Amino acid sequence: MSTYIESDEVEIRERRLGSVLTYSGSLDNLLEKSKQRSLCSSCSKYEQCGSCGQSCATTIAIWVQDSVVINHSPIGCGLTSIQHAASVRDNAKGQNRSVQQLVTNIEEKDTIYGATRKLEAAIDEAVDRFHPRVIFVMASCVSGIIGEDMESVAYDKEDEYGVPIVPVYCEGFKSRMWSSGFDATYHGILRKLVHEPEKKQKDLVNIFNFIGKDRLADLLGKMGLRTNYVLPFASLEGIQNMAEAACSVQFCDTLSPYITTVLEEKYGVRKVKTAPPFGIKWTDDWLKEIGEYTGREEEALRVIEEEHQRILPELEKYRNILRGKKVFVMTGDTFAYQLANAARDLDMEVVGITSLHHDQVLDGDTGCGALEKFREDHGNLAQVDVCAKQPYQVIKRIQNANPDLVICRHPGIASVSIHLGIPVVPEGDKDFTIGYDGVIKLGKRIERTLRTQRVVKNIANHSKLPYTNWWLENIEDYYYSAPKEKDA
Repeated sequence: MSTYIESDEVEIRERRLGSVLTYSGSLDNLLEKSKQRSLCSSCSKYEQCGSCGQSCATTIAIWVQDSVVINHSPIGCGLTSIQHAASVRDNAKGQNRSVQQLVTNIEEKDTIYGATRKLEAAIDEAVDRFHPRVIFVMASCVSGIIGEDMESVAYDKEDEYGVPIVPVYCEGFKSRMWSSGFDATYHGILRKLVHEPEKKQKDLVNIFNFIGKDRLADLLGKMGLRTNYVLPFASLEGIQNMAEAACSVQFCDTLSPYITTVLEEKYGVRKVKTAPPFGIKWTDDWLKEIGEYTGREEEALRVIEEEHQRILPELEKYRNILRGKKVFVMTGDTFAYQLANAARDLDMEVVGITSLHHDQVLDGDTGCGALEKFREDHGNLAQVDVCAKQPYQVIKRIQNANPDLVICRHPGIASVSIHLGIPVVPEGDKDFTIGYDGVIKLGKRIERTLRTQRVVKNIANHSKLPYTNWWLENIEDYYYSAPKEKDA
């Protein structure tokens, strides 16, 4: 069955992929249960915090060059989205890109009489003030509940201004999986912006990420390939022409498998299915598959040999320093396993992996991507977890693992680790550890971070955790959610 459906909206991840927010057990059991799609997607009954799909949807849209994002929402939702954009605006400025957002400011009376005129006025204001080349209109819980017809407004205003307007249906109440927001924006882009290919470009590779710089252009350039970096900082032309590429790659199996799968099914753009290039062998396999799809198999083998020789001295240096050090990784779904694999290439011992959610299947695939690749290369892990950033669980997960170091992506998790006296390597730029150079960079950062142990322990000695010793000693990790999964 085709992944893409001719509809205004894409099906949410709970139904499409069987996504879950809680799990505790072995890696073998996680993969076996995922094959059966038997993990419970609604077993988590208590959450101290969470994320909204609208923020993830906006993350994709705000980086498109010459775009305006309109949040059709109350001011609170809009300000949350704008605050998120502001947190990475310096990066955008560094790329000579502007970030432009408006909020329609839906109020109580609008929930009775409708907010269509406010949306029309916001589009008028966006065109007059910013002269955009594309406009994204993001739905919200309120606009969805009152049944705002964003589709009709978008078509009418497109005819008036000649600017593509992309409705994105990312209402937060629809899905507890914030990553459903990524799919919502990608679906809107596929519907409204991607053109039928006029020609195929065998030397062009689509690269999908949501933040960061194109750190793969130099590596793929050694094979005579060009990169179309979408969507961070993508031009409208780059988005429109992505169907002309030879293949598509992604930084995370759970970030953009939807759009890469649709591009393959609908336009014949091959999706690179091996795990993303985090670690030496994974980068080797990744380059070989790209070489196969672009007719550059020999170039891929040459680059692999050259890169191995180039990085070997520094790789051995950091392996000798870090061998046997215990590391705990906590980030988004398959990204956690990608970073854990890079740490294993530094001869570190992975004592725990916790992902923030888990997709039981991937779009266009029957497996779990990097999770299966990690087990294939390193065997089973007795303890892996899925935890949706819940502080009461995070503290115990890290304590039980007792690592020398934590690698994480989200700042709140870094704070918890430091309060426990454990140094942290934050993976803020998602592609910093990618490729051969990424392994060396990770080794360098870990070696430097471990020098801070005394400082971090001193901070812990003068800090107080928000939970009592009784709580930490007596309350089970998943007391308010699903019980620990028994091995199959």
